[in-house]
Amino acid sequence: MIYLAYPILLTLATAMERTWPGWLLVRDHGPHLVLATVIGIALSAGPVAGCFGGLIGGVLLASVEDSWMGGLLIAYMGLGLVVGLMRGQLLAERLLVASLVALVATPVAELIRLVFAAPPSPGAWLLGTMIAAPYTALAAAPIFAAVRGVTSLLTPER
Repeated sequence: MIYLAYPILLTLATAMERTWPGWLLVRDHGPHLVLATVIGIALSAGPVAGCFGGLIGGVLLASVEDSWMGGLLIAYMGLGLVVGLMRGQLLAERLLVASLVALVATPVAELIRLVFAAPPSPGAWLLGTMIAAPYTALAAAPIFAAVRGVTSLLTPER
């Protein structure tokens, strides 16, 4: 049941990310909500769910934007896997940790995507990444709380 809930959450995050209100954009850049959702899934449910979330999130995001699917899939699946593997040992399941991971993961994911498709203007890309990282970190806390709530609600007690 949980593997049906994550695609729904990722679809909602994709829709919100692509229709983010213009008055909430900072220099035409908004938060990476799908990335924050993948981080929330990985921190809440572990590496397999994080990699699955990265796959679904990458496919959904690639379907609505002009980018190479390979870069999105590698960046988001890799991020979900790595964050999920570090969960419990290095990363705690806390709101602050989700925000800090999002702050670091945003430029890392953008660098991975950069390998697959170079931007037309490196300066604009760098500025966009510098704006998106803290914005995504702010959005990661409520997204993580929602994902953790759904995960605990739908995961059977052991």
